[in-house]
Amino acid sequence: MDLIPHLAHPLPVTVICELVGVPESERPNWSAWSAVLTDGHTGTALGDALHALITSAHTLVDHHRAGPRDDLISALLAAHDDPLTPAETVALILNLVFAGHATTVNLIANGIAALLTHPGQLALLRDDPTLAPDTADELMRWCGPTPRALPRYATEDLRLGPCLIRKGEAVLPVLAAADRDPRAHRDPERLDITRTRTRPGSPQVGFGHGPHRCIGDHLALVEAQVAWTALWDRFPDLRLAVTPDELVREAHPNSWKLTGLPARLHR
Repeated sequence: MDLIPHLAHPLPVTVICELVGVPESERPNWSAWSAVLTDGHTGTALGDALHALITSAHTLVDHHRAGPRDDLISALLAAHDDPLTPAETVALILNLVFAGHATTVNLIANGIAALLTHPGQLALLRDDPTLAPDTADELMRWCGPTPRALPRYATEDLRLGPCLIRKGEAVLPVLAAADRDPRAHRDPERLDITRTRTRPGSPQVGFGHGPHRCIGDHLALVEAQVAWTALWDRFPDLRLAVTPDELVREAHPNSWKLTGLPARLHR
């Protein structure tokens, strides 16, 4: 089976739908629309999916206003100090769908592939499940799904090392380069799920940093940990169905993602 459509893809969107209160009958549609938004589609397909998702989200917000529930949307609408407008609430929902889906899907898939091709590291995790948080951090560093951030523009002249950056010039932060910087991570090309324990203080920046850090980082890491530990608890003899060299990655400038993850399940 291909673990991307059967595990990595449905898990994050299901969690997001649960958080925001999407009815179960609507979740297959949300899953399909979110896939269009995050898989690089353009033109009519992208426009149709975005329009459908926005329309459904507005309907969802209206229903929550009429009958509050125990979920994120109702909590946001009930805020008294600074309540969100309907448009702001819909924008937040779309942000959760896009960011939570694209990053987490690829983190789960990349992590499975990395562990399957590094059996020694997988054995460490299976022998000591308390390594799950450290494993998630290390896999985000070593095979994170977001190799670069959005462009920034200098607000003044500044010098970084030998480079002079003029006011107004674009700067493209490469997160993958920072996470493989030997000044921050000893032997950075080596996958080591005990790295955080043996050398604290050098966190990965796969989710960004400071005010630009992803607001859903904790959710993504927890979802990935649950996916990996549950997968091997249920299928301890899980193996790749292809050689590592046969795994194909999509040529995309803003994401590090597999086009498929064929695996054999043995119970």
